[in-house]
Amino acid sequence: MDRVLAKAIVDLKVPFFGKSLKNKGDSRSCLFDPRKLLSSPVILKYTGKKMAEIAKTKCSGKTLIGMSTSGIAWATVCSLYSGLPMLYVRKKLEKQMSSRYIEGILPKDKRLILIDDLIFAGESKNEAIEIIRDHGYKVTDVIVVIDRQLQRKKEGPSLQTKWNLKFYSLITMDEIVNYMKERNVITKEQLKDLIKDYRRFERWDMPSFAK
Repeated sequence: MDRVLAKAIVDLKVPFFGKSLKNKGDSRSCLFDPRKLLSSPVILKYTGKKMAEIAKTKCSGKTLIGMSTSGIAWATVCSLYSGLPMLYVRKKLEKQMSSRYIEGILPKDKRLILIDDLIFAGESKNEAIEIIRDHGYKVTDVIVVIDRQLQRKKEGPSLQTKWNLKFYSLITMDEIVNYMKERNVITKEQLKDLIKDYRRFERWDMPSFAK
């Protein structure tokens, strides 16, 4: 467990609970606001360095590509510390701004590292990878700050399997919940609701607290 990141996630109240919250029809008792991490210069620097280390030592991609919107910020910090060039990919065209899905100087090397703050069930990552593929590039690696461990088996293969890529997260939901239990900042009722949420579907990476 990355205890520095876990502490920041809890202290900045990135996860929050509520009975009536809607969350893409899944994990309805717990929402995340990872954008709060961007407001802490210390954590921004710390996380960027961690991402850069993974990008330089574990990934085969040679250019970073951030997902709009928060992924652009994380890719920027990762680029600063890794020295790797950066692009970003839009979820949809904004014709008043640009006619391109992918912004930046397109590299000759087609291997890209996709960067984002969080993976939920994987839908937005799949859409981004399809756009990138349609432009003749290949995502070889994905790096996120937080893995919610919510990828559902009923939706088909996991992101890693579907696109034959390497997936890295700095911290998982399992680790966050374990840290919250250590700090006594999650109630028995909240944990019970969370477990129920996770057990609603078969997951490719079911966290241990829900097994």
